Amino acid sequence: MTVRESVHHVINEGLKGRARIAFAWVFSIGLILSANRYPNLLGVGVCFLGATLRFWASGFLRKDQKLSVGGPYGIIRNPLYFGTFLLGVGTAISLDAWLLVIASTALFFFIYDAVMGFEEGRLQEYFGDTYRKYCALVPRIIPGFNVAPKEKLLELNANPDAYRFSLDLALKNKAYESYFSFVGLVGGVALLFWIKSQFV
Repeated sequence: MTVRESVHHVINEGLKGRARIAFAWVFSIGLILSANRYPNLLGVGVCFLGATLRFWASGFLRKDQKLSVGGPYGIIRNPLYFGTFLLGVGTAISLDAWLLVIASTALFFFIYDAVMGFEEGRLQEYFGDTYRKYCALVPRIIPGFNVAPKEKLLELNANPDAYRFSLDLALKNKAYESYFSFVGLVGGVALLFWIKSQFV
């Protein structure tokens, strides 16, 4: 990597990092303002689904080795990001905060589209043609109706372990933090509403 490319990389990473932090703050303020009821079951279910998707994906994510193609990676290329999206939007749904759902969805895909594009560029450099074939098989972030054929995925990664969920790997990747986020989000907005209700 040249000096110019290194500087460009640092600037891009910094801007994306700040954009993600800004999004988190805006979303948090939106939740605080929207916490006018206890969370409903639909939203809690969506939020829990997001945490579970992140946990599941973490059990297939072998960093800096062969391409991860097993489990949810055979359905979407970025299951961790999609799980994060479901955690957030599920919390907003649980409060019937539909304006926040729409706004956060638009902001999430605007910001994370750039993040994913940058990361995919690095993966293409690292895995080359294998990653390009994977992109042709599996959608980036919105799950399709079809799972990529196992025989096609095997051409990209023939290691049988890549298709088995590993609890040890999930714990190594700190997958449990997804459930901490779930409890924090749902419990946090419930507590906020309870506090507000004491002053009304």
